[in-house]
Amino acid sequence: MVNIDLSYVLQPDELIHARLRMARRRRIIVWAVAIVFLVLGLALTLGRGDHGADSTGFLCLGVGVMYVLLLTLGTRMGVKKQASRLCKPTQVLLTANRFTIETDLERGEFKWAAIVKIRETSEAYLLHPSPRLFIVIPKRAFAPEQLTEFSAFVAGRGAVPPNGAPVVQERVSQ
Repeated sequence: MVNIDLSYVLQPDELIHARLRMARRRRIIVWAVAIVFLVLGLALTLGRGDHGADSTGFLCLGVGVMYVLLLTLGTRMGVKKQASRLCKPTQVLLTANRFTIETDLERGEFKWAAIVKIRETSEAYLLHPSPRLFIVIPKRAFAPEQLTEFSAFVAGRGAVPPNGAPVVQERVSQ
């Protein structure tokens, strides 16, 4: 029977890693688009020879640079905005039926049946009440025996392991 009480302060770097993990597929697509725009921009700009500058090439280069900045600085700026709300002393109670998370600003209680996906990284667990929302519980908050107990519990619920194939528990309507 799982009954784990945790207390921690989420660190900004843990939040960055969680956001990067959550948006991995989307980031791969955006990086691919950025590279295409940069290559296309260079080809159009440098391939013109003596015909002068090509505004389409410069436009493609600009869009490619914008995507690169969005991917690098955008994530850090987003975390900086969220850090004041999320990087606070947090209390979490994990039981067999539900978990409760509480800070000085908010309190949430979720039944495990409401969690659509559980991801495990090398540093944290990401609990997804919806496909785009996640709750980060750092592994450092667990005592060793609690970590073993919770790892076994989430493995039984279909958690996605750090380097394993995605075995995801999907919520089933009844």
